[in-house]
This record gives sequence, structure tokens and C-alpha cells, in this order.
Amino acid sequence: MIKRLIQNTVISAFAFGVAALLGLLVIPLIIQTWGVTEFGLIVISRLLLPSGMMAVLDLGLSEVATQVVARAREHRNWTQASRQIAFLGVVSIALALALSAAIWLATPLLVIVMKVDAPHLEAFSRIMHYTALANLIFVPALVWEGIIKGFERYNLLRVAEVTSTAGYVGLTFAAASMATGFEVVAYIYLATLVARAVVIGIAAFVALRYKHVRLLPWTRDIRQDILHRCALLLQGKLLGSISGPLQPFLIGLLFGPKAVGTYDALVRLSRVSKVVVSLLTSALLPVASRLDERGSVGSFQRLGDLGLVMMPMFVVPPLAATAILSPEIMNIWIGSLLAPYAFWMGLSFLVPICAQYVAIGSLIFLTRPEVQARLNKLMAIQLLIWAAVSAATLHLFAERALILGQVVGSIAVLPWQLEELRSALALDRKRFIKVLGTQFAILVLASIFLATIAGYIRFDSVLKLALCSMVFCLITWVLQYFLVLDKRHRTVFPAVGQLMGLTSKSS
Repeated sequence: MIKRLIQNTVISAFAFGVAALLGLLVIPLIIQTWGVTEFGLIVISRLLLPSGMMAVLDLGLSEVATQVVARAREHRNWTQASRQIAFLGVVSIALALALSAAIWLATPLLVIVMKVDAPHLEAFSRIMHYTALANLIFVPALVWEGIIKGFERYNLLRVAEVTSTAGYVGLTFAAASMATGFEVVAYIYLATLVARAVVIGIAAFVALRYKHVRLLPWTRDIRQDILHRCALLLQGKLLGSISGPLQPFLIGLLFGPKAVGTYDALVRLSRVSKVVVSLLTSALLPVASRLDERGSVGSFQRLGDLGLVMMPMFVVPPLAATAILSPEIMNIWIGSLLAPYAFWMGLSFLVPICAQYVAIGSLIFLTRPEVQARLNKLMAIQLLIWAAVSAATLHLFAERALILGQVVGSIAVLPWQLEELRSALALDRKRFIKVLGTQFAILVLASIFLATIAGYIRFDSVLKLALCSMVFCLITWVLQYFLVLDKRHRTVFPAVGQLMGLTSKSS
């Protein structure tokens, strides 16, 4: 189980690194070829997909399907799993029909509230209609993807992800060279996602067929259990989305498509990093579900402890380096057009940095509804802080006020979230505070040192930025290995080496 988890994490890291890099290459191309306003319209259209703002309404179908299959692999009751999957399938179809109809019918209103100008009106309306139709496939595909995750076949998911992204990037470059309309980019994106969904659907069907899973009528208990889990996930997604995916939509309502394009460019790197890391940790959900089904309390606690300490250790340094070097990155990536706003891009990285400290803990406790409910309450507090700060500074910073609100909310609630996770895992408070405090001190001192160096040295190439970031990360990783990790944590490294065949058991 653990070997498969490590393999899936490595596969996900490589695949999403490639996919994220390819996706980032397209942004300056779109802005330079069609303009910031057109880029903003494309971003708005993608908000209405399950990968965008509509993710808040997907009822956690993928996560629940993952838990259903993972638990079935432990208790071997595939008849029960058949009934659960059948119910999830029906719910996904009903949700797809409702969302698609709502998007289609609301298109005229959306054109008005998003302040779409006359030259773009017809093209944007057509994009919305095709988006509505595509959701008829994308929403049920959430269940298909959850099934594949439950079987821990992440290699298939990541190959499909990279292939569809590569196809989108290649076709977008072709569209730019042929000087087509901006709407073609939106159609290319939808087409590549449909192809990905079909491949995953076929794979899910084959996997279930191998386990002799049939669509059976569900019982009342199954319906209530799944709806309860979906309700908790919906609650968490709704709270998280208001300070996340919903922000571009709000900006469009307040300031129009150009502001959406500006905002998306400023937060794209930090958002990609957050999404990539969250997708990496998604490999943990089937493992946590199986451990919970077994009743392996010690293993579950160790998984959470390692996640709370080692996840920030490895992930936060690259994020911190990118935040500090944001002005140089902005100049190389986008150019001088948005260079004056580079500070806001750096500030936005505080959101994924905070998220790394609770990412694994929040994920594994999807298997414990009572803990999930308490974490949702903390998200509600974070939402209130975000709303207050954003509203108070909106007249000063326009679309950037929403970045400030999210940063303040994330930092303010983080200590409470960590305490909740520590308590749920029954970890020693003093040792936990000492570990995180030492880790925080190392990162702060190293960040100050990097910022000082950046003031004297000009980083005007990708190679220089990469080398500087690499040195920064290596220094912080080495310091944390010796000053933060204890003997329990360090035993993970030789164990991982043995599982991956990199070292022998005798070593």
C-alpha cells in the first residue's frame, strides 16, 4: 500500500509539473496574441467547469467515489460498492443536467453582469453554450475519476492529464499562428478535456468490470450515508470557493473582463502550485480510507503526523523562493505589462504556503465526518475575515483587494486549523509547537537572506532563477532535516529508498 502511495506521488509530481509548465506557457501567448480582455473572457468561461467555480457544486462526487472503491478493496463487499456507485452515478447525471441547463439559460444574464462588450458578445455566448453541453460529460466524469483513484491507478490519470494539456497547448499555438478568433482557444480547451474524460470513463468501466461490479439498486442507508458525506464536502467546497474559485467571478461582476485577466495572471502561479500539491496529496485519500476501514489507528496517526511536518518541509521552500523572486519572474514570464503588480503575485503565495500545513491533515480526515465538520467551521471564520478585509480595501486596491483578504484570512485561521488537526491525531502539543516553530524560524531567516541577495543580484534569466531557488531550497531542506525532524521522521527516508528499490534492506 505504502509503495503504491509513493509511486503514485512521484508519478503525480512529474505529470503535474509537466502539465503546469505547459499551461503556464500558454498565458503570455494568449495575452500577447488576443489581449488581456480576451484572456479574461476565456478565464470566465472556464469558471463554469467542474475544474473551475463549478467545483463548489460537484458534491464531492470524486472524493466519495474514491472512498467507496478504496473501502471495498478492504472489506471485499463489492455488492455494497455496486449499490453505492450506482447511486453516485444517478446523482452525477442529475447534477449534470441541472448545471448544464442553468448555464445555457443564464447565458444572456451572464453577458450583462460580466460587462461583455458588443464585439465579443456573440462569441462569448457561443462559448457558454458549448460549456453547458460539455458539462454533461464533465460532471459524471468526476465519479469515473474517483473510481480510478480508488483503485490507485494514478498513472493512467496523469498520462491523460499530460496528454490533454499537451494537446491544448499545441493546438493553441497553432491557433495563434493562424490568427483565429480568441473563442477557438476555449473550444480547444473543451475538446481536450472531453477526450480526457472519455478515456477515464472507459478505464473506470474496465476496472469495475474486472471486479464484477454491476449497477444495483441502492438502499436507504446507503443513500443517507452518501448524501451526508456529499453534504459535508459541499459545505467545505462552498466555504473554500468563496475565497478561491469564486473570486474571478466576483471581479468580473465588479470590474469587468480586463480585471479578471489581470487577477488571473497575478495568482496563476500560486494557484497552480496549490492545485498541483493538492492533487499530489489526493493519492493519500484511498490509503487513508483503507487504513480507517481496517481500524489501524497507529498507522493513521503516523500518516497524519508525517504529513503535518514533512509536507511543509519539502513544499514551502520552493513556494517561498518563488514569492520572493516574483518581480524577476513576472518580467521574464509576462513582461513589462504587469510588472508593477509583481508584489501582489508574491503576496498571493502566502495562501498556498499556509495551505501546505493543513493539506494532508484535512485530506485524510475526509474519512472522519466529525473532524471534517469542525474544519468546515474554521473555514467559515476564514471566509468572514476574507470578506471583511476585501470589502474594506476594495476602493484602494480594486481586484487585488481580494488577494489581500485571502492572505489575511489564511494566516489568521492557520493556528486554529493546526490545533484541530493536532488534537484529532492526539499529538503531543509541546513537541508539535517546537517542531513547527523551528521550521518557521528557518524559513523566515532563509527568506530574509534570499530577499537581501535579490536586492543586489539581477536575476534576468530562467537559469539564474532556477539555480538561486535550488540553492535556497537545499539550504532550508538540510537545516530542517537536522533541526526539525526527529528520529521517527528520519526513518522515513531509508524506508522510502527500500520501497523504491534505491537502497538495500541491509543498508
